[in-house]
Amino acid sequence: MPSANQPQLISSLPQLVQDAARAVHAEFGRAFGATMHALYLYGAATFAESEGIGDLDFHVILSAPPSHTERAAFTAACDRLAQRPDCKDLDVWVISLQEARGSQLPQHLIKTTMHDKAWALHRAHWLAGRCVVIAGPSPASIVIAPDWPELRQGLADELDFAVRDQYDAFAVLNSCRIVRSIADHDVVQSKFGSARWALEHLPAEHAGAIRAALNTYRGTATAADAAAMSADRGAVQALAAQALAEDSDTAMR
Repeated sequence: MPSANQPQLISSLPQLVQDAARAVHAEFGRAFGATMHALYLYGAATFAESEGIGDLDFHVILSAPPSHTERAAFTAACDRLAQRPDCKDLDVWVISLQEARGSQLPQHLIKTTMHDKAWALHRAHWLAGRCVVIAGPSPASIVIAPDWPELRQGLADELDFAVRDQYDAFAVLNSCRIVRSIADHDVVQSKFGSARWALEHLPAEHAGAIRAALNTYRGTATAADAAAMSADRGAVQALAAQALAEDSDTAMR
């Protein structure tokens, strides 16, 4: 487990991300008012090795259930943010403070059929300092550290999601991240960093698909890249599944 570290400062982020984060803060602050206990930015934006902005990941933690008015205001805020070039790809979870203090998968308070299956992974990232506190207290004052079985389950759920995802580049890079997380016994990894690690540690036959996935995220992919990812996606995912299975077997001995 990574040790707890201080959250990053918003000033450490690229200016475009800073502007987007402040816009998100303003919109969600108006939507929820004093009910918004905390707002965290995390994910690729907090890793220096990430290339480009990509999607922006946020957790909103509420001290009380949202009212009908607040729900409507949040939806309207998301619609307005989507009109901004720097906020076109937001991934936002809205959860309760009560559930944020536990280890059970928290429910999305707006999209109520959803539960955060990556909750253990999110907590690990936040407590390792891969988080920017946009509003509220530090995550260390709210969340508890996950144990390794929780983290392994989170990685398994990530693999299930990657298998179902239509985008080959995401599936390949997320599988690399899972393999590296198991190998290092540390889930606080980025997709770009894990891809570079995979190019050094995974069999060379997968290098073409990994480089193709990186090119896709960079916006430079070719038709040959698309073919390489499609052909090798399943094999890279199989490596992630094998790593998870071997780690589970080791823990049971």
